[in-house]
Amino acid sequence: MTLQVSHPSGDGQPIEGFRFLWAFYVKGYNPGKHCQPGLIGSRVAEFCTSTAKTGRIAFDRMHRYPYLYICGVGSGPKDQLRLKNFHLPLRFEEGGEVGATTYNGYCFRLTNAALVDVPQLPDDFDRKPREHARCKNFQFAVACFGYPPRSC
Repeated sequence: MTLQVSHPSGDGQPIEGFRFLWAFYVKGYNPGKHCQPGLIGSRVAEFCTSTAKTGRIAFDRMHRYPYLYICGVGSGPKDQLRLKNFHLPLRFEEGGEVGATTYNGYCFRLTNAALVDVPQLPDDFDRKPREHARCKNFQFAVACFGYPPRSC
């Protein structure tokens, strides 16, 4: 799977406008946690808050992980984050293409990828706190691995 990130600022520039930005190879999850700490797998060191840049990156460990999750947590007032956050849950698909644009104009284009459908959970899912049930990372994990999770 290959990602190309473009922006009018040009290639090789740091991706800005996110408090946190990361890609994570995912093979399971811990239902007691949400956000990135709930995911089981491996963070992509070449694509995280301090290293993410425009240009090309190959995700070359998809043979070991069924999913890749790209997440950007926007910066600014909490009531506006839902407009700035970026979620891209993916699986490998030979010949597939996925495209998405962030709130601030970064264009993400992935090859050999397919978007994973992630249904929204009710706010009171399994009596979890609202923030936990609404977490897109948690909703992705439930959609992909079931609840409670199937073993990897």
